[in-house]
Amino acid sequence: MSKNASTAEGWDEEYEAGRWAFLRSLPESGRYGIIGMWLNLTKSMDEVLDIGCGEGLLYERLQPMGIKRYVGMDLAPAALEIANVDPEIASLRAGDMHGFEPKDGETFSAIVFNEVLHFADDPAAVVARYVPFLKPGGVIALSMYSPKRPESGANKLIAKLWEATDDETKWDVLDDYRLGSDKKNVTWRMRLVKPV
Repeated sequence: MSKNASTAEGWDEEYEAGRWAFLRSLPESGRYGIIGMWLNLTKSMDEVLDIGCGEGLLYERLQPMGIKRYVGMDLAPAALEIANVDPEIASLRAGDMHGFEPKDGETFSAIVFNEVLHFADDPAAVVARYVPFLKPGGVIALSMYSPKRPESGANKLIAKLWEATDDETKWDVLDDYRLGSDKKNVTWRMRLVKPV
């Protein structure tokens, strides 16, 4: 597997080449289903911010469930051009998760980090940075691919993020999943949290 891009231009090339089209496949749908049910059952579908939205797949999955407003942010403008969203309820913005700022007064009922925090040196700091953008009672959904090797860099990042969100003085962990796909032979770690 080739190394992931690190610049907007590199990501654009990968999206234009179709490298990420596999994310639309049925075996990828389980984590979208979990995120969708989390947001539905916590009544958090009003205003969703999707960090690292890529082609807007989360929007596509949430749209039939009645999402009211969606903001997707991604580093790759080419991914945003592929996205098929209803401009009445969705807006797409190019940006970096480390520096993204919502519009004045804009807050969200849910913020989703779906397979993007591997690209942060300190995922816990990135997640904490978004807490002020949440409405009262808002939730943060986390999903990260977990490689087979326990000592992998990705699993170390997951461990640090899980340790940070285990802090009961700062976070309420609403749900925690280890999702495995036998079809793809992969595992994801997923967590739904709410700031205390």
